[in-house]
Amino acid sequence: MKENIKKIIILLTALGFIIGSYFLYDYFDLQNSNVVIFSNKLAFMSITLLLLIIIFYFNTYFRNRKRITESRHRDKLFNSLVQNSDTAYFMYDETNKKIIYMTKNIKEVLNINNIEDEEAGLNLVTDILANPIIKEELRNWDKKSEFISQMVSYNYIEDETTKRIRVKIYPFTEKKHSYQIISVLDVSKEYAQQHLLIIQAKDIKAREKQLNQITSTSYDFEININMTNKEFNLKNLKGNINYFGSETTGSYDTGIAKIISEYVHEEDQAEVSKELSIDNFRKLIEEENLEPRLLRYRLAKTEDIIWLESSIFFLSNKGENRIIILTKNVTENAEYMRNQNNLLQGALKDVERANNAKSEFMAVLSHQIRTQMTSIIGLSQSALSDNLPLAAREDVENINNASNNLLEIIDEMLDISKIESGVLEKNEKEYDVASLFRNLIGLTKEQIGTKKIKLVTTIDKNIPSKLFGDSSKIRQIILPIINNAIKYTDSGSVTITANTTKKQQNVELVITIEDTGIGIERKQLDKLFDVKENTEHSQNMGLSIIKRLINLLNGKIVVESELGKGSKFTVSIIQKVIDEKPIGNIEEYVTEKGRKDYFNAEGKSVLIVDDNKLNLKVAVRFLEPYGLDIESVESGQECLDLINNGKKFDLILLDQMMPDMNGTETLNELKKDSKFSTPVIVLTADAIVGVKEKYLDDGFDDYLSKPIDAKELKKLLKKYLSE
Repeated sequence: MKENIKKIIILLTALGFIIGSYFLYDYFDLQNSNVVIFSNKLAFMSITLLLLIIIFYFNTYFRNRKRITESRHRDKLFNSLVQNSDTAYFMYDETNKKIIYMTKNIKEVLNINNIEDEEAGLNLVTDILANPIIKEELRNWDKKSEFISQMVSYNYIEDETTKRIRVKIYPFTEKKHSYQIISVLDVSKEYAQQHLLIIQAKDIKAREKQLNQITSTSYDFEININMTNKEFNLKNLKGNINYFGSETTGSYDTGIAKIISEYVHEEDQAEVSKELSIDNFRKLIEEENLEPRLLRYRLAKTEDIIWLESSIFFLSNKGENRIIILTKNVTENAEYMRNQNNLLQGALKDVERANNAKSEFMAVLSHQIRTQMTSIIGLSQSALSDNLPLAAREDVENINNASNNLLEIIDEMLDISKIESGVLEKNEKEYDVASLFRNLIGLTKEQIGTKKIKLVTTIDKNIPSKLFGDSSKIRQIILPIINNAIKYTDSGSVTITANTTKKQQNVELVITIEDTGIGIERKQLDKLFDVKENTEHSQNMGLSIIKRLINLLNGKIVVESELGKGSKFTVSIIQKVIDEKPIGNIEEYVTEKGRKDYFNAEGKSVLIVDDNKLNLKVAVRFLEPYGLDIESVESGQECLDLINNGKKFDLILLDQMMPDMNGTETLNELKKDSKFSTPVIVLTADAIVGVKEKYLDDGFDDYLSKPIDAKELKKLLKKYLSE
């Protein structure tokens, strides 16, 4: 309508210009003027019309150009809007069977390649319109609704994919031409989720049916409680069992009170009333503590004891809370469990007695061996503090190292016991790195003996000289690996390599043991640390225990092996750095004298109590460099006599294992005197884990194990004798 009005206005304007030019010609008398411009009216009117056409053309041109520019901007804007949309759009000419317009996001929407060109788009639209469901929807379109919508399956042949798409079609007619705007949305994921929900719903119904069947066969009674109105329903699930009376409904408070008073044993009524009260249920719901609960109690008024068990379940549906209580007779199970529990308690007592006997044996064994080792280690360590010739120093050092190694073997025996009991603990302290590796290398040489094996050692000179960790456990890890490398190597070499990598304030200590022995089969490598595996190789290596020790130290072990060519074990453990000074060449390492570490304690007095004269001598040798007044006795009674006669000491070292009166008994006698305040340190060869805490609980001020460690002794002397 608007376009027609515009055309009429343009026509009338043109006609007005032509008529105006007719009269204008006469007014100016253009023909009779001195300069002839137009010869007649017709020519003047023709020129005027031509100018009018030119003006109209240029006006139309620039208007159309503006429209085209605006159309392009709108098209660009529309494409940018739909580019990230999850819907693709087509404008389809139904009359001429062609696509007039299609958005450029079809590939992304449908996740289909090679569909951006118009031909592929036309094929897609044709396939959609040929779908029987879509065709039926279009056939039945009432022309009143704005669009038709349908979800259909679409098979894209080139990609061999099947999509579930949501199609919306907006039909319209213009100038007797039929058009359709078609929107396409990929709903494959939504369809899959809906399909899964349907399957799950069916599965839930099946499980619910199965659960109801199980419930009806497993339980005797069901109590269903509506927490909103406090109404309940008591249902007999088996019909022939009526220990709660007949089925009933009504107020839960009244009903449950009656059931408890009539059918629950009087000794259990209070607990059952509390557990099954509405207030308790509400509290649990408020706390969101909705896990199923079990309640076991006895039935009243029966000759034999009958045990019942109620399972309490919390359900919520559409804001309504319900409680389901299912009850069954568990008398046989309770009796069986009671008998089993009695048997278990008896077995546990037997195990405890056996474990106590083993612990006592290990304690006695530790004490007996450590008592003898105290003299050897103590005297050799004391001798190293003196000025000895180099050859003598090396001999004494070897004696001291061998003694300490023997002590390590004893500790390994004890650690196996600790591992079995699950109480293995770390004993971390500062240690000398060069001494650790010299010790390992010395033992390796002794183990090789006359075997035709070359020992190769590559100890990085830049390893920090002092680290903090459990060096004892490190030796217990490395020594068995070295021993097995030697055992399973007849010729060739055993190589010990060590280095460190900086890890912030710590270092990663990496020790590698490599041999040219028989190697390990590939199928055995994965089972090497499994204690259940019963192969000779893994048994002899004791790798299950080594693995436990490595885990204790938060380390790791890697094994590489090739059958017939040898094995390589790499152990990595993080250690704290105490002294960053490099160890240098450990072959040139010489044990330093310990005398420079002593402090002056002149004027202080120490009493040593030990029934072993040689151990007394060792203790005196350790204490002499401090300038102490030292006195020693060989029994607890002699100690008591000295103290009771008014003798004063600043510190007492008291041996535990003595005849007639042991250290604990002696301490108890000393403490009967309220004025006695001298610190007493227990001196014992009992080194089982947990012993220190036991002695502290017995009243000792501190603990020192045998053989005496010079550094530990110094620490205790500083603690109790320094002013």
